[in-house]
Amino acid sequence: MGFEWGWADLNWIAVIVAFAANMALGFVSYSPKGLLPMWKEDMGMTDETIKSANMVKTFGGMVVLLIIATISLALIIGNIGGGLEEGLVVGAVIGFGIAAGNAVPHYLFGQQPIRLAVINELNTAIGITLSGLIIGAFNA
Repeated sequence: MGFEWGWADLNWIAVIVAFAANMALGFVSYSPKGLLPMWKEDMGMTDETIKSANMVKTFGGMVVLLIIATISLALIIGNIGGGLEEGLVVGAVIGFGIAAGNAVPHYLFGQQPIRLAVINELNTAIGITLSGLIIGAFNA
């Protein structure tokens, strides 16, 4: 028994649903009625600076990287033969333990507001956990 990348067994519908759920979480979290006002304040951004960004580059990069992350998570969960519970646990460990745990020190060293770290990394951790749960549910 060894670690094998199960490309042939990858459930692409699970990847698409997990990706869409993670995107939806981000859109709700960073909406004007959600965390966007606090995020903009902590980032020192205004509506004008946001509108001046290259949105094709910003959203395109986000989509590509989130697809890569979701496929990677599906490969890990699939390799362990994970169902719903395993997907949830793997997602939570990677989301909270690895992704957020490794990112928060960058905010600390950058002397950025801790609230910004909480906003961004909770979104990341919850998104990865949600994706793991969805992928695991499809594998069950």
